Parts: sequence; C-alpha cells; structure tokens
Amino acid sequence: MIALLLACTASESETASSEPSRRLRADGIRIVDGSGEAVPLRGVALGGWNFHENWITLVDYPAHGRLHLIGQEAGLGAEVDAVVTAVGPNEDGDADWLAAVGAGLEESVGVEAAAGLLAELARYPSVVDDSDKAMRLVMEERFGVEGRDALLDRFQGAWFDADDVAWLADQGFTLLRLPMGYRGLTSMTDVGEPTELVWNEAAFARLDAVLDACEQHGVYAVLDVQEAPGGQNEYSGPSTLYTDPAMQALTVELWEELSRRYADRDVVAAYSLLAEPMSAPDASSRDEMYDQLVKAIRARGDDHLLVIHDGFRGLYTLPEPATMGWEGVVYSTHLFEWGASSLADYEAVLTAYATLFDDAQKRQGVPYYIGSFSTFQDEDWAYAGAAFMVDTFEAHGWPWTLWTYQRIDDPIDAALWGTSTAWGLRGRLEGDFDRPDVYRDDEAALGAKFDAYGTLDVRPNEDLYSAVTSGW
Repeated sequence: MIALLLACTASESETASSEPSRRLRADGIRIVDGSGEAVPLRGVALGGWNFHENWITLVDYPAHGRLHLIGQEAGLGAEVDAVVTAVGPNEDGDADWLAAVGAGLEESVGVEAAAGLLAELARYPSVVDDSDKAMRLVMEERFGVEGRDALLDRFQGAWFDADDVAWLADQGFTLLRLPMGYRGLTSMTDVGEPTELVWNEAAFARLDAVLDACEQHGVYAVLDVQEAPGGQNEYSGPSTLYTDPAMQALTVELWEELSRRYADRDVVAAYSLLAEPMSAPDASSRDEMYDQLVKAIRARGDDHLLVIHDGFRGLYTLPEPATMGWEGVVYSTHLFEWGASSLADYEAVLTAYATLFDDAQKRQGVPYYIGSFSTFQDEDWAYAGAAFMVDTFEAHGWPWTLWTYQRIDDPIDAALWGTSTAWGLRGRLEGDFDRPDVYRDDEAALGAKFDAYGTLDVRPNEDLYSAVTSGW
C-alpha cells in the first residue's frame, strides 16, 4: 500500500508539473505562456469601478443635469429645459456657461427667479469628472471615511461581479484591465496630499474576488494604477509625482504592496504601473519614475510583465529596455481620436500609427499593448472605425482592451438633445434608473441606490460588440 500511495503521489506530481504555467512572459515582441505559446489577449477595461469616474456610472449630476432637476423642483421644468437645450451641455458649470444660461433664464422666467435657480445650482458643485476625488470628498464630508468606504464598497460589488466575468469569457474575451486609484485602495482622508497609505481591505477583497472569477473563467487581468500618490497626470489636480520625493516613495510603496499581494497570481497578466503619465515634464522624468517602480518590483523577485505607458508622447519615445536594465516590460499607449469624423479619418490615422509603431517596436524588441481605445460616437462610420482599429491591432499582434466595459448613457442628455454614445460595450440601459445623489441622498438611500446597480438591465451595444468581435 505504501508503494502504491507513493506511486500515485508521484504520478499526480508529474501531471501537475507537466501542465504549462499560465504565467505570461515576454518573448521578443510576443506575449507567451509557460509553454512558449503566444496568447491572444483581447478584452475590455473596467471603467467606473475602483477608480470611480462618475461620467461612466451616472452617480450624481453634471451641471446641466442638476439644473434640469432644480427646474423641475421649482415648477419651471419646461422653461429651464428650453434654455439649457439652447445653450448646450456643460459638466462643470463654468463661468461662460453660467453666464449664457443666466441670460437665457432671466429672459424666460425673470431676473429674480433666474437668480434663485442659479443660487440653488451653486449649492451643488459638479463632481462629474475624469477623477473620483471630488465625489469622494463630498461623501467623506457627509459620511466620514468609514461611511464613504462602506458605500463605495457596496457600489463596487453591484457594478461588476463574477457573472460579468463569465459573460466576457463566454463572448471570447480573454483580458480584463482593472483601473484602480490609490484613493480607492486606501482608507484615509482624501483631503490634501497623502502622508501615508492605509490599506482598504474591503477594496482588496473586491479585487481578489474579481481575480478569482477571472481565474475560474480563463480570463487574464491587468492591474492598472490610474492614479498614484501625487498624480501621474492632472485629473485630480496639479501633478507633484515627478518633483516630490515623498509622493514617489508612496507610489513605490503602493506597488510594493500590490506585488506583495499578487506576485504569485498567474491570472494577473501584467502590472500597468502608471496609466497615462502625461504630466511628466519630459520623457526622461517619465522614465525615471518608471525605473523606480520596475526596480522595486523586481527587487521582490516578482517577474510579472510590467506595462509602461508612453504618456501620449509616442511609443517611439520609450527607451530600449536594455539601456534601463529592464526585463519583462510591455510598452503601451491609449488611442482616442477626438477629431475623427469619418471612417477615412480612422484609416489614415491608424495606418500612420502602425508604421510608426512597427519601426519603434523593432528597435525596442518588446510587446506592445493598446490599453485603451474607443470610437465613442454612436454612428455607423464610428463603428466601422472601431472595427478597423481592432483589425489593425490583431494584424500586428498587439493585445488590446476597449474602453469601457459598461457605461450608462445619461437619460437627461437623451431627453434634452437626443444624444447617445458608444462608450460602453454594455451601454444600452433598459428600464428605469434611480440616480444616486451624493449631496442629497442620506446614507441609507445612497446605499440602496448603489445596490440597485446590480440589477440594472444594461445590455450590449450590438453595433459596438459586432465591430470589435467580427475580426477574430
């Protein structure tokens, strides 16, 4: 019996060791698994989750949406909507927009009523942004750090879960980029620059659950830092990362903690060290910050692929890895053609990019990854442009993730201007939507509205889905 047990144990050990590791690595310009086979990596980025960009989730209101609501409450909905529709949308409520709206309201409802409407609007500064800082500050002021974090944890659990990972896998997607901010990973005040990092274990539990689901369904994940201490860009205010040693040290600490937790997770395809580091004063400052992070992670013995973003300076501005002593790096950029108005625009721009990228990639000898892209306009030519982008990425062997997985188009915008977008792979809301109001809802109401995201019927945008899947 002992001999038989030893034989069975040996057999099981040999079987386990014969299975190729899922850990991804770079082989020249290819990304391969443990058996050396190239792995097709195509997927989506999870906007609005840990790094909560509320223009994606429709938590709270832009300035024009808040004024629409105020007008309804004042019994002046038709008059306010007519003025706002004529002036146009505005997220921030800037001075020029306020002046134009004010003039229109004075003519429509009179000076006194107009002043009252704008005074009420001023009580609710817009928190709609490319950053979640403004929203988090309002929630912290109202509910405290613990209350804020508990509410946001409820939102995260409702916005995305294991069923979403299963759906992505069923559609053939193999990659999920997970944008995160240091604010979302920590539990401390969002007032001022940080002096320490206190980890938010609930946020890490959510991340762990997503990684477990990815592992179960055969989907790789990219851990992506969208906001580092000090800010690699200016989404949350002036960037100090490249000039302040204290912020640099905290950013290193952040990545050391992520490495400590996930060094052994093969489901993690890569660490994206600094998404969109566009506020670096020059390429050398960008690369010096990356160098600190690469060396800190490698010093821990962590061999995960490390994604280096060009900061929109061009992939060709990134160094040859050997000159920096870097190994196992992937170079990346994000592609958003804001001025495109036809398929021909996309074809011309992508063809030019492909030539530049090919030349640079041959010199650098590393894999490329298009970490974020979208055509975002709900037009046939834009969907054709999205298909052309994906076809270009696939032809060159560049992994890609669409921005973004899910987005809710604003019902107020649709009512006032008839607008719709193509931002979300799942972006077609069916049924009613009870919009969270971070200024007015009490803690119980806000929590209930966050929970309700888990049952929203947000269906795929079939045009976008077809555009990004038809070529593979």
